[in-house]
Amino acid sequence: MFDERARTLRGSQSILDALCIAGAFGIAFVARMYHDDLPLLGRVPSTDWDPSKAAGVDYAMLLVLSLVAWVWGLRRGRGFLRAQYSSLLGLLGHHLGGLMWAVLASSLAVFTIKLATVSRLYFGYYFLTGLILLLVKDLFMRNLLRRLSQSSQFIRHAMVVGAGKPVSWFAQVLAGATDFGYRPVGVLWSNDDAPEDVGSLPVLGRLPDLEQVLVDHPVDEVFVVGGARQLAELAPLVQSMTERGRVVSVVSTLQGSADGVRGRVTEFSGVPMISYGPMPRDELGAAAKRVMDVAVSAVALLSLSPLFVAVWLAIRIWDPGPSLFAQQRLGLGGNRFLLYKFRSMRVDAEAALKADPALYQRYVDNDFKLPEAEDPRISPLGRFLRRSSLDELPQLFNVLRGDMSLVGPRPIVPDEIAHYQPYADLFLAVRPGVTGLWQVSGRSDVRYPERAFMDLDYIGNNSVAKDLRILLRTVPAVLGRKGAH
Repeated sequence: MFDERARTLRGSQSILDALCIAGAFGIAFVARMYHDDLPLLGRVPSTDWDPSKAAGVDYAMLLVLSLVAWVWGLRRGRGFLRAQYSSLLGLLGHHLGGLMWAVLASSLAVFTIKLATVSRLYFGYYFLTGLILLLVKDLFMRNLLRRLSQSSQFIRHAMVVGAGKPVSWFAQVLAGATDFGYRPVGVLWSNDDAPEDVGSLPVLGRLPDLEQVLVDHPVDEVFVVGGARQLAELAPLVQSMTERGRVVSVVSTLQGSADGVRGRVTEFSGVPMISYGPMPRDELGAAAKRVMDVAVSAVALLSLSPLFVAVWLAIRIWDPGPSLFAQQRLGLGGNRFLLYKFRSMRVDAEAALKADPALYQRYVDNDFKLPEAEDPRISPLGRFLRRSSLDELPQLFNVLRGDMSLVGPRPIVPDEIAHYQPYADLFLAVRPGVTGLWQVSGRSDVRYPERAFMDLDYIGNNSVAKDLRILLRTVPAVLGRKGAH
C-alpha cells in the first residue's frame, strides 16, 4: 500500500481509537457512579466513592496520559493493518499490547503525580470498556474496508512492467494488496527472455503489446520494476503512461540484471535519492545494535540456563555423544567461525552423508537440506529439537562473542555463497543473525533464490527498529513451527 493511503488509514484509526477510549472513560465514570445498582457487577466489593468529591483535575490528567499512551501503543503496532488482516485472537493480542501501555502510563501517574481520588474500581471499568469498544471498532472497520475494497470507486487496476526475479517478487506483493482495493491486471514482460513464474498474475505480453493491453484491460496504475539500465530503456513507457494520466511508480533494483535487489529512498542534505548496498556507516546505530545483542544474549543465557542443562542431559542420555555440534559458517567480511547448535543428528551424520554420493547430491541440490522425513541423519530427539528450535539456543554464545547478531542474514556454510553471486561481498558486509527475514517468513520452506533475495533486502534496509520488529515476529514463527526442520 502507498504511504499516502497508509497515513490516511492510520490517521483515521487513531482518531477512532481516541474516540473509543474517551467514550470508555465516560462510560466507566457512569458505571462506577452506579456500581452498586448494576446486575452481577454490583456484587464486586467496593469502597465508598462520592463522585462530587472526586478531583476533576485528577481524572483529566488520567484521561490525557492514558489516552496518549493507549493510542501510541496501538499506532506503533500498525493497528490499521491488523484490523484488516488479523484473526479475532490476533486483534485481541494487538489491543492487549496497547492496553499494556495505557496501564503503564496510568500506574506511573498514580504513583508519581499522586492521583489519590481516582477509584481503583474505576480503572477496571475504564480498561475493560475501552478494550471492548476498540475490538468492536476494529471488527467494524475490517468489514467496512473489505466492503470498500469491492466497490468500483475504491478499486485500482494495476499492471507490473519489467523482467526477472524482482518482477516475480513484486507481482506477489501486488497480488497480496487486494484488500486495499488493488486489482492486479497482470505483468508486461520487458525483455526477450522467457517469462518467469509470477504467481497468480497473467503475463499480458511484451512491450510492443502495450497499446493492445491498454485496450483489453483497464489500467489505473503502473509499477515499473528494474535496475538503472532497464529503467533507462523503459523511460519512454514511463513518460507515455504519465501523459495518459496513469500513476507510475518505479521499484528500483541494484543493477539491470534479473536478480538485482531493491534500493532505498533516502536524503542527503535535503536532496532525495535512491541508495543501494549496505546501510551507510552509522556508529551510533551499530553500537546500539551491539549493546542490544550483548544484553539480550547475556540475559537469555542466564535465564535459560536450566533449559540448556535439560537439553544437554537429554542428548547425552537418549543419543550418547557430544551434546553440541559445531560447523564452519561465514561471518562478517567472510571470516569463518564455528557456529554452535545442540546436536540433532547422529554422531556419524556427516560421514554417513558423504559416504552416499546420491544422498549427498540430493542434499546439495536441495539447498543443503534434506526433507526431514527422508533424512536418516536426524535422531528422534533431534526432530523435536529442530521443530521447537531448541537446537539453535547455543547460537546465543556466538552472539555474545560477536560472531553473530540477534538479527541478520542466515549464517551460511562456505559452499552456499555461490547462491549470492554477484552480491557475495554485499552479503558478507553484516554479521549473520540467529533470526531474520528468512526465519519469520517460512524458514526451511523458503528456497533459493527467494532466501538470498530476503537476506540482501535486509542488508540494504536494516535498522534497530526493524530488528526489534523481526525479534517480535520470531516468537509466533517459532511457536507456530512453520518451516522448522
